[in-house]
Amino acid sequence: MFHLTLETLNLIQESRLSGVTKAANRLQLEGGPPSSSDGLYWLYTSYSDAELRSAVPSQKRNSVPINTLAAYRENLGMICNRKVDDFRVVYNGIGGIGPKGHGGLRERILQEFRGGEGTGSLAICDTSLHDLSRWRFSYVLWSEIEHKETIQYLSLAERLETMWRLHYGWPILCAR
Repeated sequence: MFHLTLETLNLIQESRLSGVTKAANRLQLEGGPPSSSDGLYWLYTSYSDAELRSAVPSQKRNSVPINTLAAYRENLGMICNRKVDDFRVVYNGIGGIGPKGHGGLRERILQEFRGGEGTGSLAICDTSLHDLSRWRFSYVLWSEIEHKETIQYLSLAERLETMWRLHYGWPILCAR
């Protein structure tokens, strides 16, 4: 099915850990994926579990309730503890795959920081965890993943996302 092992996929994404900055009131991804690309992404933070549990979440409609998820998952097994330097994986997702007009991978990563009404994003900049120096992101482009299946990309991408989570642990801020 996949010619790329989960370990190889993980090595690619861990080697791309990059920062997010704000200049002139505009978010910028350092070394991020090109616009309108498709793929998988990971978000890392240096915030502790206690800081996640006590966070003030974004008030935007349908944003992820960071504090609630972190509190519900306190002391559970199989929570992802993968780290690069002092940053731990807390979220992963799919970007740019699916119906037209939903943006790309770069746009989805930025949305996790900016938020948006009804997007189901973390809306990090609207939370008490808004210190961007404590966040990193990484990604793997869909074009870097060799696959033979001719089924819809979304279902294949969802399966790959789930397999990564089952193998490495569930990121603490992933709702489903």
